[in-house]
Amino acid sequence: MKNSNKFTKWGIALLAIFVSLLSCNEDYLLEEPTSEFTADFVYNTPEGLESGVVALYNIQRSFWENLANNGSNPIVLDAKDDLNVPRGGEISNWGKLNNGRFPTNSNVHGDYWKLYYRILDRSNALIKAAESVTMPDARKAQIVSEAKFFRANSIFTLFKLFNNIYVTTEPTTPENALNIIDAKTPEADIYKLINEDLTYAISNLSWTPTATGRIAQGAARHLKAEVALWQNNWLEAKTQSEAVIAQVANHKLVASTDLVFKGDMNTTEALWVLQFKKAVNGNPNKINFNLMPNYAEQTPGSKYTVEQGGRGFGWLTLNNYIRNLLAQDPNDTRIKGSYYVKDYLYNDPATLPAGQTLGTIIRDNPAAPWKEFGNQASRNGFFIRQNAGCKKYFPDDGIPTEDTQVKNIMMARLAETYLYAAEANLMLGNNSGALTNLNAVRTRAKTAALTGAVSIEDILDEQARELAFEGRRWYMLKRTGKLYEYVVNHAGYGKPGDLSLQNTGTKANTPEDPFTFANDARRNMQPWMVNWVIPQSELNLLGPNYPQNTGY
Repeated sequence: MKNSNKFTKWGIALLAIFVSLLSCNEDYLLEEPTSEFTADFVYNTPEGLESGVVALYNIQRSFWENLANNGSNPIVLDAKDDLNVPRGGEISNWGKLNNGRFPTNSNVHGDYWKLYYRILDRSNALIKAAESVTMPDARKAQIVSEAKFFRANSIFTLFKLFNNIYVTTEPTTPENALNIIDAKTPEADIYKLINEDLTYAISNLSWTPTATGRIAQGAARHLKAEVALWQNNWLEAKTQSEAVIAQVANHKLVASTDLVFKGDMNTTEALWVLQFKKAVNGNPNKINFNLMPNYAEQTPGSKYTVEQGGRGFGWLTLNNYIRNLLAQDPNDTRIKGSYYVKDYLYNDPATLPAGQTLGTIIRDNPAAPWKEFGNQASRNGFFIRQNAGCKKYFPDDGIPTEDTQVKNIMMARLAETYLYAAEANLMLGNNSGALTNLNAVRTRAKTAALTGAVSIEDILDEQARELAFEGRRWYMLKRTGKLYEYVVNHAGYGKPGDLSLQNTGTKANTPEDPFTFANDARRNMQPWMVNWVIPQSELNLLGPNYPQNTGY
């Protein structure tokens, strides 16, 4: 039986993974397919190791290029948290927690499993091969550091998602490919390897990346801070996060929220950005299509624009819980078009309804057909066409009428590092330090600085406002022991804790007492679902005694 690192079989792994290898020019990760890349070249030459480590970025990037399930696989994590309305489409099956409940209906879980084990196995091969390749020590250390970062990140991601994982530092070979794996790796061993890899990377990476998009010391320290938080090692989390914050020559928050996702995002705030470039590398994705509503269709006087986030279909939009968090301070810029869009305007003079004015908000028109608190058909239309959407994935030069877009993907950024530091200081009893770090994020968004005692809820609320739909919320809720509670109370749309079926029951149909909508996750969530089920297709590749997660 195959082991858990043999998701890409040996022969395929040596050839198919590297058939579209990347090589790096002076400032960009460029794709150079060639028939000359062989296993012997990749694992036995300095140039091959360089190509091999850059290929890790390509594998990571490929996950966002997959248009299966309407391109929604990368945002399944967002669908499973407490901040969204999973209205429809493939992503709603995951957001409502209909899929992912059993080993037999968790195919996208398998995509995550295979992706990160694939990166783990290729990282192992490169790290092992580097031991025998003669090349300058500094360059070898750089390559190995990047490979160890990818290995640490892959193991950590698998552990956070699936808990019961098997980890090895040996690459898959013909000699070990048929080994039977019957036991998971102990948690202590998992953390030991992750921390050793990150310590090595931090020691050997500079603060300045060798090329745009490459991992540098800031990303490694950021990841090590998160690992420390999972281990309740508050001092280490503080040390690592504040080291990044203190490196102002390389890392600082951009001045305003409208600059965070502007352009290629390769700014001082960015710690790790996956690079996509039209006609050079990277294929279009459909993330924006899933996250923005279809505000212009069947709405006279409205057309798709760059400013309003282009065309979407409202499959996964902001729920009233995060909307209310963002509304707590009327000056919060994040909900005013930099991260999220809630006000869709009449902007098409050719179809403008009589009596309406260009530039006014569509939902404020009493005659507009889509009403959040109208009848059932009107409410359904509201969630398709007028609910607040996330525009973090829409490019400045995007064509607003198209379903697919090409834009870099933000994997890690400094605002989250500040929140790590705030939490670490809170747990260490340093309230002033927690306030300083938390308020750095708040005041950049033009919200009032907090005073008094900081709570973990303050940090969770700020994390929701700042990082929604960036794949970070689910992990934080799980780590802080809040995932089950917050999903049951807030997932989908409705009053906190309202478990009634969509559009049923006696309600005032007001902001204070709305009908529920797409809140199935509140009823489907179970305590054991803080660990993802291991798909049956992956268990079939393991030994007969390999443990499934409890509850499944």
